[in-house]
Amino acid sequence: MRLDVTPAEFRRGFKQVVTKEGTKTFRVQPATYKEVEEQVLVKPETTRLVVEPAQYEEVQEEVVLEQARTELEPCRTSGAAAYGAASAVFGFCAKEIPARTKTITVTRLVQPETTRTEVIPAEYKTVTRMVVDQPAEVVPVELDDEIESFEVAELVEPAQATEREIPAETMDVNVRRFEGRPQIVARQAVCDRELTRDMVRDIQSRLSRLGYKPGEIDGLPGPRTIEALSQYQIENGLASGAITIETVQRLGLMD
Repeated sequence: MRLDVTPAEFRRGFKQVVTKEGTKTFRVQPATYKEVEEQVLVKPETTRLVVEPAQYEEVQEEVVLEQARTELEPCRTSGAAAYGAASAVFGFCAKEIPARTKTITVTRLVQPETTRTEVIPAEYKTVTRMVVDQPAEVVPVELDDEIESFEVAELVEPAQATEREIPAETMDVNVRRFEGRPQIVARQAVCDRELTRDMVRDIQSRLSRLGYKPGEIDGLPGPRTIEALSQYQIENGLASGAITIETVQRLGLMD
């Protein structure tokens, strides 16, 4: 059974579609600025106390080391001389000792220490800053609809399916079926030291004559040569996976 489908028929045209509806939005008009200079107080006016040190002067001054005094000293008098030996009367004479003085340098206070208040003026700095010249403003904006045109296909006639019977087709093919399960077997293989390029070339030539495709006849056991050899071994019931003695004998290359 076969279905014959008649495709649908369409008529093409264009259709306008609103992809985005218009709306009312608002746009912000940014503010504008201007530069102005102004005096900024950096340090306010302060006062401090200033100490005026005392003033001194050096003057010469005479000081009394020892006051003037009168001392009595024993002396001879006329009375004492006459009666001294017979009486206990002694005579004294008054002696004036003048005062002892010394001139020294002394420091005299002329003006004592005083304090006064000093005014430290304020400090200002001229800076330039930005001030608003015109403030920001919100402006309404009307957005129109966004319309796009698309190519559209209008269905004129739908698709139809018709059933039709088709006779079966047959073909004769040869099928090889293997019985039993694969087994691991031990076979004597050709050692690498015994495998020469001439032997490989003979194997390649023999496989090629038998209808297999070992690739270029170059005496090298490449992937295509090994694949063709494995296919030959499997189809002839031989152990596969290596160049065995029985495979070489089956190919007629060894007695």
